[in-house]
Amino acid sequence: MTTDSTNASTQATLDATLTIALAVASKAAYDYYQGQPFQSPEGYQQIDAWTGWDAFLISGSEEKYGLVFQSIADPGTFIFAFRGTDSDMDIYEDVRFLTTEFVPSSGTVAPTPHVASGFYSIYDDKGGSMAQSMRQQLFALLAKYTPSELYVTGHSLGAALSQLFSLDLAVSQSMSTTNINFSSPMVGTLDWQTAYNATIPAANSIRVYNYWDYVPTLPPSDLGFHAVGSAFQTAFYVKGEWFPHELSRHSVVNLTTVLSHALPANPQQWVGQFPDYIQPKWTMLSKLPPAGGDVSWVDKIGEHMRFERSLRAAA
Repeated sequence: MTTDSTNASTQATLDATLTIALAVASKAAYDYYQGQPFQSPEGYQQIDAWTGWDAFLISGSEEKYGLVFQSIADPGTFIFAFRGTDSDMDIYEDVRFLTTEFVPSSGTVAPTPHVASGFYSIYDDKGGSMAQSMRQQLFALLAKYTPSELYVTGHSLGAALSQLFSLDLAVSQSMSTTNINFSSPMVGTLDWQTAYNATIPAANSIRVYNYWDYVPTLPPSDLGFHAVGSAFQTAFYVKGEWFPHELSRHSVVNLTTVLSHALPANPQQWVGQFPDYIQPKWTMLSKLPPAGGDVSWVDKIGEHMRFERSLRAAA
């Protein structure tokens, strides 16, 4: 990963109430996909949903992908929340790192952005009995509800999809949105970063992630991918464990726990510990992010291995 982020002293400032609401909305999108009861963000009600097409070779499936929430106090304010990886088909799409051109729904964007074909196919393709692609459904929902204020969010794969949607909106409808996404992989190459950052102000697109999470460093840096927008780092990991426990580091619930403590503080960081959502018998440690921003994917693996050995030695 290129050094497109920043350290705790200079990173983006987050609105605590809004950010937690968007994190809750992102978790709700997962629960909706799984057929489980879900929690709406405080002050919002869920009113609609959309699907996407996951392709595998010559087959595929239509899957639930996101939820629309409307503010109770201000009916013109909406949240569009995308879920992340939660099926075998999603994983196949996640690792399709060969790039394809991003084409907005209307209008033009320069330079021509190139994005991971797996992410883009979920956004743009349809199959089976689907009448509309995810992209078409999203724009139909916009026409249906005509929001005056729109927040776009998602976790992991959902964060990647949310950024595709945000650029599409900005180019196709000149619509200004706020995108706060969580634990996002990198979506596209340098031309994607250039086009995105020239179109969407950094303050309107913020990546929130855990320094010790591998996913934000993917795809591998030698493929030329770059992050977009501004960055907000946290730093947490499983206490006293040698193995990476990537699911714990990547969990949107663990990230939300850290944010709920950090965001009301000044500066917006938290040092403490809490039970792991993935494996409650483990304890998570939240620390200050290391200085100097992110490192490349290969270097980060080595750094993580050295850090994990130090944990084992100290246990």
